Amino acid sequence: MMLKVSKISATYGEGTVLRDVSLDVIKGRVTCLIGRNGAGKTTTAKAIMGLVATSGTSIKIDDKEVLNTPIYERARSGIGYVPQGRDIFPELTVKENLLLGLEAKNGKGLIPDYLFDVFPILKTFLNRKGGDLSGGQQQQLAIARVLVSEPKVLILDEPTEGIQPSIIKDIGRVIKSLKDDIAILIIEQYLEFVLDIADYCYVLENGRIEIEGETGVLDKDRLQAIMAL
Repeated sequence: MMLKVSKISATYGEGTVLRDVSLDVIKGRVTCLIGRNGAGKTTTAKAIMGLVATSGTSIKIDDKEVLNTPIYERARSGIGYVPQGRDIFPELTVKENLLLGLEAKNGKGLIPDYLFDVFPILKTFLNRKGGDLSGGQQQQLAIARVLVSEPKVLILDEPTEGIQPSIIKDIGRVIKSLKDDIAILIIEQYLEFVLDIADYCYVLENGRIEIEGETGVLDKDRLQAIMAL
């Protein structure tokens, strides 16, 4: 399973936010896209999902071209997206939120049992409204809701935002456990989390990929300097 993005650009109004961004997200490794606020990280995720005006060479899931397809078609092709801020439905129960994840499969199927092993708190709070959960519990629900659809590619935008450290560690363990089955792209600026979880990193600056490579060989001092600017 693979998401291959080739030389995409994205605009808001008359301004170009992304310029010829290319990246590969491959099953078997956790890929992270990092950068300072305003670098274009969230715009990259929205471009992949078809949420902003995007041009370029290609966005492929395995061998299927989705660059010019609508949002729902990209979801049905296998992209699961957890946006920044989580976007759960606060008035619906945990179970109802999870069932909405089946919409990417035309409403067919069941909530996989393994999700309750991965996120046991969700089983405990199955009938509790999403809005009554803590921020960390809502993040777990948002990830689980996407996983219900059995995506080929999982994109998480700022999964550590507003989350307590113990839950961040739990989410990190879950992500690592999933990478052999799903191609995973994490969009993040919490460098410590990235260095712990990522197998491969892309560094975005001013809408362009400026650095990329296996996390273990990247210059950590340079990464810290970039993120601190």
